[in-house]
Amino acid sequence: MRVPYRPRWPLLVALVVGVGAVIGLTYVRSEPVGEVLPAYSGRYVEGVAGSPSRVNPLFASSNPVDRDLVSLVFSGLVRLGSKGNVQPDLAVENPKVTPDGLTYIFQLRQDLLWHDGELLDADDVLFTVRAIQDAEFEGDRVLADLFRDVEVEASDQFTVIMTLPEPFAPFLSRAATVGILPEHLLGELDATGLFGSAFNQTPVGSGPFRLVDRSAAVAVLQSFESYHLGRPFLSRLELAFYRDDDALLTALLNEEVDGALFRPGLGRDDILLLDDESRWVRRALHSTTYSLIYLNPRVDAFEDVLVRRALQRGLDREALIETSLAGQAIALDSPIVRDLWAYVGSPETYSFDPTRAGLLLDVAGWVRDADGWAKEGVVLQFMLATSDDPVQLRLAEGIAQQWSALGIQVDVEISNASDFVDGVLLLREFDAALVSVDPGPDPDLYPFWHSTQALTDGRNLASFSDPVADRLLEDGRLATSATERAVEYEAFQEIFARELPAVLLHAPVYQYVARSDLKGLSPGLLLDLSARFQDVHLWFLETEIQAEADE
Repeated sequence: MRVPYRPRWPLLVALVVGVGAVIGLTYVRSEPVGEVLPAYSGRYVEGVAGSPSRVNPLFASSNPVDRDLVSLVFSGLVRLGSKGNVQPDLAVENPKVTPDGLTYIFQLRQDLLWHDGELLDADDVLFTVRAIQDAEFEGDRVLADLFRDVEVEASDQFTVIMTLPEPFAPFLSRAATVGILPEHLLGELDATGLFGSAFNQTPVGSGPFRLVDRSAAVAVLQSFESYHLGRPFLSRLELAFYRDDDALLTALLNEEVDGALFRPGLGRDDILLLDDESRWVRRALHSTTYSLIYLNPRVDAFEDVLVRRALQRGLDREALIETSLAGQAIALDSPIVRDLWAYVGSPETYSFDPTRAGLLLDVAGWVRDADGWAKEGVVLQFMLATSDDPVQLRLAEGIAQQWSALGIQVDVEISNASDFVDGVLLLREFDAALVSVDPGPDPDLYPFWHSTQALTDGRNLASFSDPVADRLLEDGRLATSATERAVEYEAFQEIFARELPAVLLHAPVYQYVARSDLKGLSPGLLLDLSARFQDVHLWFLETEIQAEADE
């Protein structure tokens, strides 16, 4: 008999109450004689909404500007590629994992340097992990939970061994990516001292850029010539700080900055204005956050999969995106977002087809009359719960209108943000609920859909229970091979498409605008907003001719 899997790991999910793949040229380093190559020069200024607080990877989780700077200044043992795939960073290669899935062996590169020229080695990794494990740690609690029971040791100067209490495949993408801190500068500090250290204002890292100056208006970074993935082509990168997206847009239009990332909600006229200017290129990006409608099985009608399918088929999501979100979203066809490495979409399952929706209800025994659908004297009606966030409310009203046009009676029920999460969602006090979630950079959906998470504070808000799906989600956490995990998650996506425990809606789109002569960009999925800098060391503005070799 299979023993139920009850992980001690944190849920690592966020219920997002409100709403707040890049195409480019990829330069592969080579030096063909007589070719035009990127030059090591150029200054790029990107505007950001907000300002930094602590530029330290252990304390940056709640501040997007801190995360941007951390991504430029620091490096982790591994990094995430454009599809969320794990790639080596400070490590020579992805770690060796023992067959039981418990022990990760990281072999560090032996030429790693800090920005101050000191050698980076295993002592720095041990210091960083132990700082996170300190009982008085004041940083990211999710990070602390991930490392709490991990045993870490160094077998030599460049080999780090981490042993987990139980197998947890998402460990690499969620924990081993954390930026490593310099022990030689911080080793004498306790947890409280580290949180308040001046280092957080003038950090020393091992990433592609060094922070050389910072004021209330701008952070100035210079390329780190000894960067282990290759000297960045840009010689200088600046982050200019602005109050909000409106101020940021004004700065861009006035050419105070060369680029900016805008959150969902940029006006249509503003987008048209940007697109009309040849000096910029606009790229639409989506993140791992998405919206869906949880269906509570306590509503008798929702127990019938035909009704759930009818609800999905009865929504014109493209129309909703246009009318409620100004066109700034992409429709979902999987509970794993598009472009994540384990994604397998089923477009046909989720496509708008009101005729088919009606047929599904008819087959399920519902009868349409002038007042709507009814079955054995019971009218098909329910409440759609949402927060009072203006965008979510507008979306909920659009959904209710579409379902009402289909003959399903739906009323919108509104709660403030805190009550919506604590008093509605977690208590399962809803018929249907419009929610935005962020599963994060790993395709692990255990917290959302495993049957053990249907109770108390678990995030399986639809109380979905399927033994095969449970096994797939368990195995997806246990497998050490990405290939094996992909097989498990493909099968889970097939079950989800068949059972439809929730109505999938959309992933919001961000607008990334940069000067048109900036080349070398090839970011993909926004695993974090700072992921746009994933390949920043390959960006370039200027070129040079490689001299012909003498014969």
